[in-house]
Amino acid sequence: MESAMIERIRASAEALRPRMEAFLSDFLKIDTENPPGRNYERCVRFLGEKMQSLGCEVEYIEVPEEALDSLPEESKGFPRYIVVGTYKGTRERPAIHFSGHYDVVPAGGGWTVDPYGGLVADGKIFGRGASDMKSGIVAQIFSLETLQHAGIALKGSFVSSAVPDEETGGQPGMGYLVRSGRLTKENTDYCIITEPLDPDMICLGHRGTLWFTLTFKGVQSHGSMPSEGLNPIEGMRSLLERIDRRIRPQLERVSEYPVSPEQSRKSTLCITTIRAGSKVNTIPDTCSASFDWRLIPEQSVEWAKGEILSICDDLVSEGVILEYAYTPIVEADPTMVDEHQPLVDALKTCGKAVLGKEMGINFSPGMDDQRFAVHEGGLGAAVVYGPGRLALAHKSDEHIAVDDLVKGVEIMAAVAAELLGTEE
Repeated sequence: MESAMIERIRASAEALRPRMEAFLSDFLKIDTENPPGRNYERCVRFLGEKMQSLGCEVEYIEVPEEALDSLPEESKGFPRYIVVGTYKGTRERPAIHFSGHYDVVPAGGGWTVDPYGGLVADGKIFGRGASDMKSGIVAQIFSLETLQHAGIALKGSFVSSAVPDEETGGQPGMGYLVRSGRLTKENTDYCIITEPLDPDMICLGHRGTLWFTLTFKGVQSHGSMPSEGLNPIEGMRSLLERIDRRIRPQLERVSEYPVSPEQSRKSTLCITTIRAGSKVNTIPDTCSASFDWRLIPEQSVEWAKGEILSICDDLVSEGVILEYAYTPIVEADPTMVDEHQPLVDALKTCGKAVLGKEMGINFSPGMDDQRFAVHEGGLGAAVVYGPGRLALAHKSDEHIAVDDLVKGVEIMAAVAAELLGTEE
């Protein structure tokens, strides 16, 4: 990347700074909490209109009912939408596809500002999704506008998409985008997921995820005669004790991959919900609990699932519980791509030119939409890079520094110019 090109991109992005601030502020005012998934159509129209103003061919996709089986109960009846904007240069290929999710986790408490106010103050933009990851979507769109504003004409195709539901597994969002054939190795050469893994880091993959619910069946009885029943809550207690004895020692293995933050270089297994009983003087007949198991890149869902089901089988054979049901919520193996490839090289080169320092390499502690592009789309050239900071994701008073947003735009614009080629 020539220094003259970087300077043109930098000057253009700086000139567009006020426009970026205003657009992200307005974007944050659209409440897209998931669950349940409000304002999704309004959101994609807002983004699509901006893409269209830049000369993109815009496609609005309503995800069909048959692709919504994975929706949680509280999201039923809320339609899901995807928007894809395509800007074609003088050639269709190569093609780079930037993608981000527009759904956000519920705001929660502890805020000192309106989580949907889009406040711009002290060089920061505040709101739920400011870091994770509406800023990433804004950056990918404005990287195209930055190139146009600088008078840099692309040879290849620039594609930008926004999808729903990454926060609840991603199947109706990026999963559907890939399965519908809109993002595969057949039509895409490079893919960047604009998640917040820090503006000076290139993320090559993520830990695996196993979310599941176990329901234990016992025998109901009067609380004054517990020997007449079989308490499934006690069965769940036994499960947790055996997890501590048999599984947790295996979770002490430290990954050889640079997962961020450092404490996430080990596998983690947490019980996150538990439900049982209807009355204080009645032994319940069922107990259900949900678990969140994160797997380091050296582990697999098949291994983890086998470990937990083996314990459950033992509890049945020993008469601790009558039977059990395993219900998967998300089963996603770890994802990783090769560092030594043109996409990563371009990010390293352009990142250093913009930031004045070497870009780092990391792996995400949680799953993200990269896995669909890699495992189902067949893309080895699919990484994560965005302007947000991981430490601010899902927190009260979530925000992004405007400087980080602008630098992210500059890097994405430079990468697109480098990989797609430019016309003199």
